[in-house]
Amino acid sequence: MNFEQLKTFVSNEMRLSHIYQPLLIRLLVDADGVATVRSLAQALLIQDESQIRYYEKILKDMPLRVLGKHGVLNRDGEMVSLDLPKLTLEEKATIRRICEERMQAFIEERGLSIWDHRLIESDPVSNSSRYQILKAANGKCQLCGVSANDAVLHVDHIKPRSKGGSNDIDNLQCLCEQYNLGKSNRDDTDFRKS
Repeated sequence: MNFEQLKTFVSNEMRLSHIYQPLLIRLLVDADGVATVRSLAQALLIQDESQIRYYEKILKDMPLRVLGKHGVLNRDGEMVSLDLPKLTLEEKATIRRICEERMQAFIEERGLSIWDHRLIESDPVSNSSRYQILKAANGKCQLCGVSANDAVLHVDHIKPRSKGGSNDIDNLQCLCEQYNLGKSNRDDTDFRKS
């Protein structure tokens, strides 16, 4: 294909069901015509407003709140800042290194299954089911008893979704974030009976 053929294809022949095709062509043009699938996927992610909104929600639901409680950061509306004086270059390098080490150790311990929840988001637990489960648990983790005032509560699949578990009420229980993430998809214990 030459320039004129590509121009004609993009302008007149390409049928769109989403923005992926023109975006992919634009990304390849920006990369001088060659890129890895991974780098293209990363560039697509930057353009995906639904993913950005998803991670905004993740940030607001947990790490921003927890780090704020520990005095690590401040949040003013949509602005977030570390709650400490400006770091030196050496201090920045030290904190970056420690953060990288902590992330790598976590990934080595748990594996890539830490991202499994993203693979099954296409069929989430309904809001009415979520409400029923939290109500039945009296707003407390059914494993440790911590309340919604002290921890983020999750609706957990007793038999994990990645192992064929369903969204049926009889397969759902209320666990705090710590235990639900720790359980991951490695266990099918029903803590409602504890």
